[in-house]
Amino acid sequence: MKKFILLITVVIVTTVNISFAQVLLPTYSGDALRFSQTNYGSTSRFKALGNAHIGTGGDISSLSGNPAGLGLFTKSEFTLTPEFNSTNADANYLNNKSKTNKSQINLNQIGAVFFTPFYKQKGDNINKGLISASFGLGYNRNNDYGISADYNGVNTTSSVYNMFDGDNALTKGNNQSGNISRSGSISEFNVAGALNISNQVYVGGSIGLIDLRFMNDISLFEKGTVENYNVGYFQNQDTKGSGVNARLGIILRPINELKLGLNIQSPTWFNIDDSYVVSTDNNAIDENIYDFSYNLKTPFKGSFGASYVVMQKALISADVDFIDYSTIRFSSSNGGNLTQINQNNIEVKNNFKSAINYRLGLEIKASNLISLRGGFGLNGTPYKDDDNNIFETKFYSGGLGYRNGNYSLDLAYQKVQTNSTFSPYLLNDYKEPVAEVKNTNDNVFLTLGLRF
Repeated sequence: MKKFILLITVVIVTTVNISFAQVLLPTYSGDALRFSQTNYGSTSRFKALGNAHIGTGGDISSLSGNPAGLGLFTKSEFTLTPEFNSTNADANYLNNKSKTNKSQINLNQIGAVFFTPFYKQKGDNINKGLISASFGLGYNRNNDYGISADYNGVNTTSSVYNMFDGDNALTKGNNQSGNISRSGSISEFNVAGALNISNQVYVGGSIGLIDLRFMNDISLFEKGTVENYNVGYFQNQDTKGSGVNARLGIILRPINELKLGLNIQSPTWFNIDDSYVVSTDNNAIDENIYDFSYNLKTPFKGSFGASYVVMQKALISADVDFIDYSTIRFSSSNGGNLTQINQNNIEVKNNFKSAINYRLGLEIKASNLISLRGGFGLNGTPYKDDDNNIFETKFYSGGLGYRNGNYSLDLAYQKVQTNSTFSPYLLNDYKEPVAEVKNTNDNVFLTLGLRF
């Protein structure tokens, strides 16, 4: 289990003891994984369909999914999607359980697609050759890092003082409590275009400009039960970054009811600035600030999807992604520490592997105006040693849609379940306590659409 501590927090890998003074060097492979595990930004329609849209198209979600899907537009369209997020964390620390909740409102998506038909001379077959082009631009919030988890318990085997003074520490018994609080997101601004060829072949491409912000604050308060002492230990991380990626996609329509989609997403090339601060409230160590700038290349993502319309009354869609997380790579920025860069690349190779994600969706047309939807998705575990798939992520979703003429209103509910671990401090013998956290996100999305 301790191998997965890096999933949720920056861990300490190098410790030099000089009395109560330390040099603490964080590792960044866990952050690299977090920043590589992005989901598709989409409207409420495809949120409700489990985000299975690689082979569907005709929705502004194609901006950050398969850009070839823009080729299925027959009108211009504007959409806006606010969201409400409620995050619940169930933590088990030293055999003591606690629950924490955090809620927030965000803008999930906003964008527009502009449809342009190609001119056909009189007598030409309007269903052959280049039929139309579509151009789109929009903003998507792909990952949300907001979470708050309280933890507490009685520790009879170790103390945070073991970090500072080895075995000469107050380990007879203590009460430990604290909180991990994370915030931030990965958001994306996309520019995309697509062509419709004979209503059978749709090709498209996009460029994504990425903005990254991540804050991670961990507090530990320890009170002696045998010896009379109190100490607070704090880790504060503030990460900012920007990046760029590209997508190239195609959708084939061999028959009117069936569409097959393929999308290749390039790595995101990030430049990241990180500030990491450790401190105590009783001067056990001096405050240490570590500023580190680095470049990060995330993995390629290959996606295949298919959709089928049943008797003009139902849509079935399915997607699969392939991602090799072992190909994450760090490189130096502004003369960064090459030893630290190389160490993190080694950790990536040793701990991460390729993963398969899949998504399923069903839409039923209840009437000419109302559609009912449901979906499921699973992001495979990225860890080599996670034989029980503890760290896979599951998505459950449902919703309904209303369309009347050029106006549409779509509502979606999405439940996201995943597991994570963290430790408020690390010891040389790896006997520090570990909090196991079950995270459940209840998200509600509302999309307003206007065709013009």
